[in-house]
Amino acid sequence: MCRLLYHATNNPVKTAVTILVALVAVSVSAQNYPRAYDTNAVIVTRHLSKELFDANSIPFMEPLVTTVNATSNARFFRQAAIPSAPERPYIRLGVHTMLGFVRDDQRIYHPTLPTLAQPVDYAKYVEVQGNQLVLRDTVGLAVDLVKRLFHKGVDSGRVRVPTTAPTVFGYAPATIEIDRQYLLSVVRTDPEFAPLYNLLPESTRQLVDSLLLKLPSALSLPPGQNMHTIVAAVPQLEIGALWGTEILLRYIPPVVFDQNIGRFSFWGIGLRHSISQYLRDPFLDVAVQVGYQGTLLRKSVGVTNAQLEARGEFLLANIHASRSIEGIVDVYTGIGYEQLTARSSYRYTLPQDVQIQLGLLKVLPDGSAVRDPANGYPGDDVIQESTATITVRNIKWTIGVARSFGPMTICLDYNLGAWSLLSLGIDVQF
Repeated sequence: MCRLLYHATNNPVKTAVTILVALVAVSVSAQNYPRAYDTNAVIVTRHLSKELFDANSIPFMEPLVTTVNATSNARFFRQAAIPSAPERPYIRLGVHTMLGFVRDDQRIYHPTLPTLAQPVDYAKYVEVQGNQLVLRDTVGLAVDLVKRLFHKGVDSGRVRVPTTAPTVFGYAPATIEIDRQYLLSVVRTDPEFAPLYNLLPESTRQLVDSLLLKLPSALSLPPGQNMHTIVAAVPQLEIGALWGTEILLRYIPPVVFDQNIGRFSFWGIGLRHSISQYLRDPFLDVAVQVGYQGTLLRKSVGVTNAQLEARGEFLLANIHASRSIEGIVDVYTGIGYEQLTARSSYRYTLPQDVQIQLGLLKVLPDGSAVRDPANGYPGDDVIQESTATITVRNIKWTIGVARSFGPMTICLDYNLGAWSLLSLGIDVQF
């Protein structure tokens, strides 16, 4: 909070000038030591970077989070026959692999840039207390001013936001381009800003110029990792049968299936109950199943090693049927409902290219970038965090075949729905 002496007046120009003086005054104390960056530019960029990430993180990361979870959620049944009164309990131990396919529409999204469509509302940040002007949020006001300039830049085409950008599955460099000279010209000539800017002292105008000219000229969006498939594998234990009911258990500790995916773990439980046991001479075996699966995905992204942690909860229910063609094969199919709730948190610092543009990193002759605090290149140590929760629902149709060889069964099925999955399983019954 910043307090300045202020003589009550109804002149909004004088009020706004006082505000702008306060905005740039915070940088004066930082001018007395050597550095290659502008403090205000770094602070404003950091806030804009978080808003940019918050606006784009869900469409960028959602395909990975949902597809990984959906892929691990396959292989809950391979037939519908469950004995209602077996002579003894049985155990079925299996290993199941799943291959998930990335759709074309999961490889791109439409990025957005935080802007302010209306003139800055100074009342949100400023109040008059007696003869003092109190700024409640100096940084917030500075960010809104820059977002307002961005809005004018987008309208004029001098701040360019790409129409599409790659998700984590796609791959294509995409950059938001910022014409800093244009932003400065708006401040100097636009009727919304020019009267205030021209009333500032020369030294203060130089600080405003520095803030704008040292903003990044480009904000790079993550390029993605060019993925077309996702593979998962899980050991599974089924125990039956009591009153025509089986219990299913599955678990895998944190493991790296793929360097592009990161470290993934999950566990699940399901109950399956025979419906055909209540029917007389049914043509098909029929069963219903409910289940729950929990997942955890951890992944490092980019040269700044941003940390993603996504926890998923999967609820499922299905009805499935099968028929055994004696001595040849079992054919099975089912219709299921799935609901995924994924809670993601993302911890990150400014991207390396932005740190270079801001003067936080020193570029060596070989092109590498390093920190050099003694000479004013401290890098970015401020960790920001963004969170997001997504809920996705899916109706899935499964069709497959299974072939038994004594106590061992091999099964193959395909799943159609929001995600296309191919799964292969091998189990042995004891």
